This record gives sequence, C-alpha cells and structure tokens, in this order.
Amino acid sequence: MDNYFEENKKLLIDALLPLMPESKSYDTLVDGLLIVKRDQPIESEVCLQQPIFIFSVQGEKRYAAGRKVIDYRQGQIVFQGAPMPCSSYVLKASESEPYIAMVLAINMQILTELIYSSEEIDSSCINQSCSSLGVIDVTDDLVDSFLRLAKLLNKSSDDIKIIAPLIIKEIYYYLLKTPLREKLISFAIAYSQNNKILKAVTYLKENYIKKLSINDLADAVNMSPATFHRHFKMVTTLSPIQYQKSLRLLEAARILQYENTSVSETAYRVGYESLSQFTREYKRYFKTTPKNKQP
Repeated sequence: MDNYFEENKKLLIDALLPLMPESKSYDTLVDGLLIVKRDQPIESEVCLQQPIFIFSVQGEKRYAAGRKVIDYRQGQIVFQGAPMPCSSYVLKASESEPYIAMVLAINMQILTELIYSSEEIDSSCINQSCSSLGVIDVTDDLVDSFLRLAKLLNKSSDDIKIIAPLIIKEIYYYLLKTPLREKLISFAIAYSQNNKILKAVTYLKENYIKKLSINDLADAVNMSPATFHRHFKMVTTLSPIQYQKSLRLLEAARILQYENTSVSETAYRVGYESLSQFTREYKRYFKTTPKNKQP
C-alpha cells in the first residue's frame, strides 16, 4: 500500500470520525458528499446508485453493480459512471477500526468542463464503450485533496460553501491523471458511445413502466438495435430488459415500504400485468416476498 496514504490515514480518520458518532451514512454541507461509517460487517439493500466516486479510508468492502462484483480496500477509489442497481457488503470493520469512506456524487458538468480544458481528447475513449466500474489506488495528490476536504467539514458553513467546490474540482482534475481517465472521458463527452448509453438509461428511468423494445431504446439514442444492445450490456453488465426489470422492482420495494399500497396494486403501478410473475421476480431479486417488505 502507498506509504503516503498510510502517513495521512490517521489525519483523515481524525477529521472524519468525530462527525460520525453512529454506524451509518451522513450527509454533509458539501454538495454531493456523504461520509460513511460501519463498525461491523454488514450487507446493504439493493438500490439504484447514481454515478459516484468512493474513497475508502479504512476497512474493506465488496461492491456489486449489475452483474459485476469488485472488492476494494482502504487507500483505493471506486468509480461508477452510470446509474446502476447496486448492493454492497462491508468485509472488514469493527468498533475499534470501523469502515470509513467518503462518497462523492459525480457532477458531469464540472467533469466535462475540465476535460475540454485539458489536452486533446483521445478518440478511442469516445468510440468504444467500457464498463461503468473502475478502481484505482489513491495517488498522493488525491490524498492531499481528500484530506483538505475532510478537514473542511469541520469548518464554518461559509468556508464550506466557498472552498468545497474548488477542492472537488481539484479532485476531478487529479482523477483525470489516473488510469480512470479513459472511463471518465467516455461518460462525460456528449457524443461518446458511453454517453449515449447514459441517455438510454435516463430514457428507461423515465419510461420504465412502459413496454419497451430494443428498437424503441435504440431509436431514442440513434443506434442500431444490435449495436445498442452490445454497448448497453458492456456499460451496465445488464441487458436493457434486465435493467428495466431492476428499475421496476426497486420502485416496487420503495412503494411497499413507504406507501400504504397492496402488493397487487404495487405490481400494477410498476408495469406488471401478472401478479404471480411480479411475486416470483421480486422474490428472486430480493430473496424475500413482497409481503415481507410491507411495514
């Protein structure tokens, strides 16, 4: 493991730990930043996770996005470029050495502006699709940036409001100097293949209850059906139909937990015509029945 990270790990923990008295996730005054503490191995529920960077400060975790699973440890940064059905499992954590992470939502506008202000863009990043998941060891420059962001959380709201955007822009800049560069470009540039898939994902999120064919989705992003299907699966690890099913089931789980709605009505609301099919697919996806999800 990088010595520079090890030298600064305690400073990171000292800045973050007082802000997290309990084992849970905390919103911060920095737009898009969560800080996370877990004091024992624990599995999360499946959720639709928006594009993020995860900087693991301490502990180890398993992260599943679509059909891809990665293990990462302290001193590493995980990148997820597309909205994905995700779950995670904290592999290494205890009360004396909790899992600690900084989770930063990706601002594509900032990322795109930085890319266009840098050197010429490699066309290979644009014309080829790539997986939405990547992991790197944190660089010395990124350690410094995240440490200053962690320390900033202990400052006044005025300090945070003015300084945080500058540090986040710096984090993006240094990330573009890492092996994640090609992935970042492929998701940020509007005419890239990956960005077209992001547009298709947005279309699916807005129309998930409808009956959609591959032709419908391919037409929405001006791609041939065969090319679209291949690129969609490369980016998300799921077929478009599997992705749509995940959206339906995740929304069903939310409705069942938070709204006073029957299982049959919930199935209809998320686009299912068959209650038995809904129940069967829900149980396969969540390892429990829809009735068990109701409060």
